[in-house]
Amino acid sequence: FTIQENELLSGREDITQSLMALVEKYSLSTFTIATSDGLVFASSGGDDANINAATYMTMTTQDPRTKTTTVIIPGLIHKGSDLVGIIRTQNPLEEEILMNITKDTQTILNWWV
Repeated sequence: FTIQENELLSGREDITQSLMALVEKYSLSTFTIATSDGLVFASSGGDDANINAATYMTMTTQDPRTKTTTVIIPGLIHKGSDLVGIIRTQNPLEEEILMNITKDTQTILNWWV
């Protein structure tokens, strides 16, 4: 697992492009930021963003046959709103990587929103 050096903010046109750069940086499948009540706040794209956001509470019980892992990043707060990050990935994520993703996500939120 290698982290690519990607510019997350400069040269990006919107929050979606920044999240796409985040996905690329950490070799994720998709990344969705959802509100605590299950609405999509922002996404790296992909067809499952709305499903991820709407069902993130129940996504902790995975189908063992699926090759994609879902990782939840709780506790994102932006301008008083509780948000959650929903990562879909083929690779296991170490705690340090999750902390870096959380920090990068907060940076992206502070820049765009």
